[in-house]
Parts: sequence; structure tokens; C-alpha cells
Amino acid sequence: MVKLQHDGNEWVELEPYSKEGIYLDRKLKDKLDNIIKLRKRGFDTIFIIDGDRRTGKSTLGMTCAFYLYPKLSIGNFVSGISDALKIIQDLPDESVVIFDEGSLVFSSKDHANKEQKQLLKVVDVIGQKRMTMILIMPTFFELIRPMAVQYSRFLLHVYTDKQLNRGRVAYFGTKKKRILYTEGKKSYGSYRKPSADWIGRFTDFKPSFYDEYITLKNKSLRETLYGKNAPVVSKKDYMDVVKKMLENNLNSKKPIPLNRLNPLMNVPRSTLSRYKHEILDKTSKSSSQNSNNNL
Repeated sequence: MVKLQHDGNEWVELEPYSKEGIYLDRKLKDKLDNIIKLRKRGFDTIFIIDGDRRTGKSTLGMTCAFYLYPKLSIGNFVSGISDALKIIQDLPDESVVIFDEGSLVFSSKDHANKEQKQLLKVVDVIGQKRMTMILIMPTFFELIRPMAVQYSRFLLHVYTDKQLNRGRVAYFGTKKKRILYTEGKKSYGSYRKPSADWIGRFTDFKPSFYDEYITLKNKSLRETLYGKNAPVVSKKDYMDVVKKMLENNLNSKKPIPLNRLNPLMNVPRSTLSRYKHEILDKTSKSSSQNSNNNL
């Protein structure tokens, strides 16, 4: 791993464990440097990041995007198919665009529909503007074949270790990615054959606009499920649901620990801990009151 910081003109390597900057696996940095070289020669690049839920796909995607384009902002993210083309046309040449949950718009299940055809137009615009497009999704096996095999340069498959620690990534280059798309589908989505070109690491990264990103990601999911007129869930309503889920978890035979719940619910552990104490206090008072009534 290497620690890097952008000084306004270029990336500078820092001392390990510096408070500033971002961490990048050296092998991944080399691949991203190749993209920058291709961009300077007038080429675009598309690559894919996939993995199970809560494994860090978006974190790795934002890290790569920030390295490729230090001016990265919420404006570089596409929330849905309806605004994709306009956003990309308005972005500067040689910048980056990120499709989070990209399989929702590039899915092989819907490859003949109008939206798919519009997204293929997006690919053309990406090429004309020498941009980098990052597709983030649960599995690249759901992609239409042209996007998975021909248009994209490589795949970064994100996963956790046996203790569910995030930060692992497997790199499949152009050749192995093509074989994986065919062989993996035969094996019901297995990533074992062929083996990855290399295995790397990544760390947590939250840009300054992270809160805006979470809002945009929720908007994307709502638009996919409900269309443009997606219902908006207030923060209060969402937290009420979180409290109910936490109460059910506490009443189960094998409650899930808070350190595993907070990333799943996207709620700070301190908040969950507070809710837990409130629920336990309420339960204790209710039990005490029932005991007194039986006297």
C-alpha cells in the first residue's frame, strides 16, 4: 500500500500512516496510472467494480475515481438512467463518471429495452470526451455481454475475509475477465475460474461530499424501483424502522452484534448503542410494571 496526497498539480507519496491523503494498493495504482496515460493519448476507459452488499464496492470506486480525477464531486455520480446522458455531456472532458449500482441500468435481463439503448449512446459520449466510466454493481455476470467483455478494460471484484473484514479486491484483466464471464456463468456466478491476475487491498475512504453521495445513492435505488416519481423517505421514518429492526434483533435468540449491524443499516454504532439502551430500559420498566401489577 502507498499513501498519496494531491498537492494541486500532482499526486505526491507520503510517509506511511500520515493523517492526510489516501491509501492505494501499488498494483492498483499502476493500473490507474495506465488509464491516465491512455487518457492523455485520447482514449477513454471503462472498468467494473463488483461484489456482495456491504463489501466496500462504493468505497473502492470513490477511491479510484478520486485518484483519477482529484476534482471529484457529487456531480460525477449518476443517480439514474433519466439524467445520465445530460450529466455526462455537462462534465469536463477527461473527467470521471460513476454509475453506482450500474447493473440496474446495464443489466443483461433488460438489454433490448429503450433505456439500454440510451446507455449504449452514453458509451459513445464517454469515448468522444475521453472520460473514465466506473460501473459499480453486485455482480458483473448480470451485465450485457458487450459491456462486460468488450467495452470494459478490467474487473475489480471486492470481497471480505472469513471474519467479514472489508478491504480485499481481486483484479481480472481483459483476457481473464472474458473467460470469467463465460466460465463463471456456467458455475452459477463463481469467481474461482480463472484465478485473478492479482489480489490487493484497499482502505476506507469518505470524500467531503459523502453525505450528499448517500442521498444520491438512495435516490438512484428509489428511481430504479419506482421510476422518476420515487417516494421520499424522511430521516425520521427511516430511523423509526431502524429502531424496530434493532428491537427485533435484541429479542432474537442470537442477536447480531452492533459492530456488524451499523454498516448494514448505514447508522453510526454510537446511535445504535443509544437506541439499544433505550429499548432495554423500556423493556425493563415494562417488566417491572407487570410484576407490580401481579402483586
